[in-house]
Amino acid sequence: MGLIAVNIMGVIMFALAIVVFVLADSMAGIVIGILLSIVWLVFTIMANIHILRGRRSTEKLKDSARGHLFDAQIERLNRQYESIMSREEYFQENVDEGSGVRNLYEDIKEQAQINMDSAIGFIQTYDYYTRPQPIYLDNLCRQGDELVRKFNILVEKLVDIDTNLSSLDMKYVDDVIECMNSMRQDVNGQGK
Repeated sequence: MGLIAVNIMGVIMFALAIVVFVLADSMAGIVIGILLSIVWLVFTIMANIHILRGRRSTEKLKDSARGHLFDAQIERLNRQYESIMSREEYFQENVDEGSGVRNLYEDIKEQAQINMDSAIGFIQTYDYYTRPQPIYLDNLCRQGDELVRKFNILVEKLVDIDTNLSSLDMKYVDDVIECMNSMRQDVNGQGK
């Protein structure tokens, strides 16, 4: 959900709270209006913080580059990060908190953040005078592409299992387990 959409929802919630206050003719109506106001305030603050925190990494990466020397790598890393972050709602709504799959997703998100931070550090300390080959950054991009590729396979299998329970093939379960094990090894090997 974008920053504008979240704030439009916030304005609608605020308007509802005001309507409840205006139309309240009893103490219960006033209490409901106060509760709606509190929910509005918490929602607006938390949603904006969440969106700005998520965007901060991509914006920070773009801001760290001088000139257009690393545009291709920055684009790849941003695309990887956004790809992983775009699935957050699915995992929050469809996967139990504390489950192995949910923990794996949190590890993958953390790895994407680590990749962004590493890229920012590399770009900020890069020797712009002699311009050596950015091997570290290229490797980071390749590892991130592989992580996203495996992550996409995992998500596809999870969605397929969720939507095709009646025709569940045990091969799919084995594939998901294999995919999770492979991703766990990749995540643990890349930055932990």
